[in-house]
Amino acid sequence: MKPFIYLLLTISITACKTVNIFKAEEQEESFELLTKSYEHILAPDDKLSVSIWNHDDLSIGSLFSIYNTNESFGKWLLIEPDSTASIPYIGATKIGGLTISQAEASITEQLGEFIKNPIIEIRVLNREVTVLGEINAPGNYILEKELNTLVEYIGKAQGLTFYANSKNIQVIRDNVSYPIDLTTLNSFSEKNIYLQTKDIIYIPSKKGKKLDLKAPVLIPFASLLTSVGVLISVISK
Repeated sequence: MKPFIYLLLTISITACKTVNIFKAEEQEESFELLTKSYEHILAPDDKLSVSIWNHDDLSIGSLFSIYNTNESFGKWLLIEPDSTASIPYIGATKIGGLTISQAEASITEQLGEFIKNPIIEIRVLNREVTVLGEINAPGNYILEKELNTLVEYIGKAQGLTFYANSKNIQVIRDNVSYPIDLTTLNSFSEKNIYLQTKDIIYIPSKKGKKLDLKAPVLIPFASLLTSVGVLISVISK
């Protein structure tokens, strides 16, 4: 009778098996790639706000105005497939392939022919990372600064859940998965993990989660099987 009970328990557990869709190729690499300071390179389809100090009429999604508007109000420039964007006074200007600071310097120089000592600030409005798995607020998050760390964005997503496997967090970049042991990172050390646009942060579950979730079902089921086994043994006597 016992082998029969064990067989039923095994079937009930394996029937609930889940598939991990994040089996991207894991690389045993050093932190060198992920810990390099990172500057975003402007590219086609980037949405930009262009703020020109004291010139709200020329600014697009100005950060300097009390009437600050942004992507949600449609106040942005789009970098075209040819890497150009239409800048006030200047017209189509090639900024794709430049860092934000390089683009600001280029636009400042060109606007200097029309405006005295222009102060320019560019922001990319659609730089996002995705946070999934054992996190309290999964979703897409805007990269708000030039340098954005893994620890910061775990915080923005309201932290790890009770079942999070913090020793095997995955940073997926360009279809390559980099395993990170968060317990070994010091947020104030040189080993910060810097995020890039389109990174996916996936926090897997601890092994014990599946058993914990199945326990409310398995325990009564096991008790039932035991009762059935006792009943059968009594009847057979």
